[in-house]
Amino acid sequence: MSQDLDTVPWGAQDRFQTHYIVKTNGKAVSHEFLAQTYVKTEGNLGTKKVVGVRWFGGQLAQILNSDEELKGMITKLSYKDAHIWVEPTLTGIRIHGKWKASYELQITNELFAVYDKIAAHVRLKLGSPPI
Repeated sequence: MSQDLDTVPWGAQDRFQTHYIVKTNGKAVSHEFLAQTYVKTEGNLGTKKVVGVRWFGGQLAQILNSDEELKGMITKLSYKDAHIWVEPTLTGIRIHGKWKASYELQITNELFAVYDKIAAHVRLKLGSPPI
């Protein structure tokens, strides 16, 4: 049995993410801006529905947990869109969801409103006025 020495190049995967970036204008940010949703669901497979959301992470997660309006907005999203991460980067704070295939990549008005509300909390925590 011989092994083929010409490996198949797989290339780039057909997966994408949408990112919402909040600029920090040179302010140092730390792990207190880390946050991730834990989604409580009902149903199976195609009928899976989000019924609750809890944020885990730094101090920002505590602020997001206290916003009942934001929780209500997230429970109206699809199961895949309800998984949200907030992470500090070198020049800003990134808000994003799961990787998606090209045919399912879209950002709805509801998802944008959720990202925008999270960004408003981030701006307040940074001490800059909401835009």
